[in-house]
Amino acid sequence: MYPTPEKVIKAVTIQAAITHNTPNGIDAAVAAALMSHYFIYRLGAKRKLGEFLEGYVSGEWNKPCQGKVKSKGWMSVRAAITAVMRNDSMSELLQDCIAFTGDVDTVATIALAAGSCSEEITQDIPHYLVIGLENGAYGRDYLIELDKQLMSLVGKNIG
Repeated sequence: MYPTPEKVIKAVTIQAAITHNTPNGIDAAVAAALMSHYFIYRLGAKRKLGEFLEGYVSGEWNKPCQGKVKSKGWMSVRAAITAVMRNDSMSELLQDCIAFTGDVDTVATIALAAGSCSEEITQDIPHYLVIGLENGAYGRDYLIELDKQLMSLVGKNIG
């Protein structure tokens, strides 16, 4: 929810150095975080997402991903970007992520997080998929509340 790409990059770089401490791993984490930032702050059209990312993060983020997604983080992020840019609804986006094959749970997580913030993507995930989520201590209700808390920070000077 940081208000600028630069603040997102700084925070994610620190965090990713702990969990994904390679240049490609850090770049992938930054690109994934900037995807949601791009849509939350309405920085451009969905079709321009890859170009935006290439302006801030090393990598070929505007190059369409094809075929099976292997285990490297940047591969999942590039597939997620591809899927977000070419789909207009969350249900299509989810199906497209799965169609890549390979590490599709990671692709879908990244793509749907960003897609849920885009005004250009219809929010049409079937209700039964939401209701069917497990609801333990960190389940459905926790995630719904966390989303509300995070979105309340949009536009505030944090960080």
